[in-house]
Amino acid sequence: MVNKNTQIDLERITHICNQLASRTGDPASFSLLEEVKNITFPYIKEYEELEASRVLQILDFSRTLEAIVNVVFKVKKKEGQSFCYDLFEGKLAKDIGLTTALVKGKSLEELFTYEQAAFFRQKYALAFSGQTISYKHLYKGRYFETTLSPVEENGRVIEIIGSAVEVTSYEEAEQRLEHMASHDHLTNLPNRNRLQKDLRNSTSAGSPFTIIFCNLDRFKYVNDTMGHIAGDQVLLLVAERIQRSLSVKDQLYRLGGDEFVICLMGMHTQSEIVRLGKEILQNIRHPINLLGRQFFITASLGAAQCPKDGSSAARLLTSADVAMHFCKQNGRHNLLFYLPNMNKHYEKVITLEGDLRQALTQNELYLHYQPKVDVRTGYISGMEALVRWKHPEQGLISPAEFIPVAEETGLINQLDEWVLKEACRQNQEWIEQGYAPERMAVNVSANEIQRHDFTENVKQILVESRMDPQYLEIEVTENSVMRNTEQCLQTMQDLKSIGVSLSIDDFGTGYSSLSYLRQFPIHYLKIDRAFIKGVLTDPSDAEMVKAMIQLAEAFKLEVVAEGIEDQEVLDFLKENECAYYQGYHFSKPLPPHEMEKLLVKKQTYS
Repeated sequence: MVNKNTQIDLERITHICNQLASRTGDPASFSLLEEVKNITFPYIKEYEELEASRVLQILDFSRTLEAIVNVVFKVKKKEGQSFCYDLFEGKLAKDIGLTTALVKGKSLEELFTYEQAAFFRQKYALAFSGQTISYKHLYKGRYFETTLSPVEENGRVIEIIGSAVEVTSYEEAEQRLEHMASHDHLTNLPNRNRLQKDLRNSTSAGSPFTIIFCNLDRFKYVNDTMGHIAGDQVLLLVAERIQRSLSVKDQLYRLGGDEFVICLMGMHTQSEIVRLGKEILQNIRHPINLLGRQFFITASLGAAQCPKDGSSAARLLTSADVAMHFCKQNGRHNLLFYLPNMNKHYEKVITLEGDLRQALTQNELYLHYQPKVDVRTGYISGMEALVRWKHPEQGLISPAEFIPVAEETGLINQLDEWVLKEACRQNQEWIEQGYAPERMAVNVSANEIQRHDFTENVKQILVESRMDPQYLEIEVTENSVMRNTEQCLQTMQDLKSIGVSLSIDDFGTGYSSLSYLRQFPIHYLKIDRAFIKGVLTDPSDAEMVKAMIQLAEAFKLEVVAEGIEDQEVLDFLKENECAYYQGYHFSKPLPPHEMEKLLVKKQTYS
């Protein structure tokens, strides 16, 4: 076999032999020439064939590199533990201005900023230690996800192969969702989720601060007399007026409705806080001109200081809330500091807890059912079970009042189990009566979905009720799945494996992350009514809902829109190919005997 590095020049051999023959006139020289040709020709041919094959391989490799859409690169280690690129190819590589011709042999410091070079150096060092790693990074305003794979020879890493794909649109979408999860939709102020996170950070750091709970007085009157759109305008104006009084280091949050929280960082005396409170109240009370009318609005403020009034986020919020309610009960339009004797609020919670324990055993709880309707056909395609409580003395108690108490006192697991059992029992009863089988959705709490035995409990309930798992849908909120993602993922996979459907409730109002949409085995996304109500009046709401529907479609999920109250909104959903809806436009939550009438008709206003 000829060595590919051997240079065989037939013309030169012929020339030498001809020179030799002409000089000597010896015919043997010509014989020598023929002999040389006969000996060397096969090797020359083999060499040329090898060279041609090598050229074809190089061309094929070059075409492969040119066809790569993303980035592929090779990193070598030079002396002194420095790194350099040996290859940098792909269409994306050309797009960002990094090619083999440009980068080969150059150090990281020659190609990138100091911070970027340090970042890449640290990642490459890990890969050269034998680890396969993946990471995200920002370069020239664009996000990339890179994977590094070490290549070993004789037990040591000789180079690393890297591949990178651009994830800018994905990253920006996730950032938008994260912003939605941490900011109020109307005012764009940080919301309750962000407040709790910030308070946890501040209390953990031991930093002194003050929180002021702000609630508008008689705001319901504005909504009832002027409408919710006007009410939203008032909330925007109030937020702006509060901001005027705050310093750069202070932060305003909106918890929802007409509730705001102000966080004053650092040490403040009570006289300083009183002075600020008076300024805020005065700004809020300025005349408001809206819809051709002038009116005034006031607020009640409750203040709590860390660590004096509490050392945890939950305790501080409760203390400030108690002080604010005490202010409302004692004249309004004022600021009061929390005092321990204001704890009558907790007495109410304790009383309500005892009554709820009794309700769970005395048949005071019952379920209503709200239909889920197919936007395309107009027919019922399922229903959601909603718990109600009729107190023997106080009458109907709102779920918004007793469910937080159940969560706070640990009764929520018992409540969730009761709702699940009753919903499955009722649905199976309807199926056995001959009604078309429908999927029953039951919302479970964060505590319940994180229990290791939750799936086994569901199995047992299904056995007891004799209901097929395909007719059960478990709803969880975004915040629920993000508290303990590993356990929630396992539970949801187990539920899916037995045939139970899964949905994310209140999508867009909690901790949103595109990664969980890919990771969790969910079937439906339920868009919260907070986004739906403004689709006809607020272009940003309309675009947000469209984006959510498109996002769900990208992940092969179906969307359920909540809170549909008029035909125009339903038409919007049809136009944008939303799959299902719930709301008063079709039906309010109904007791079983009323729900049966709809199951008989199985038709809507569409």
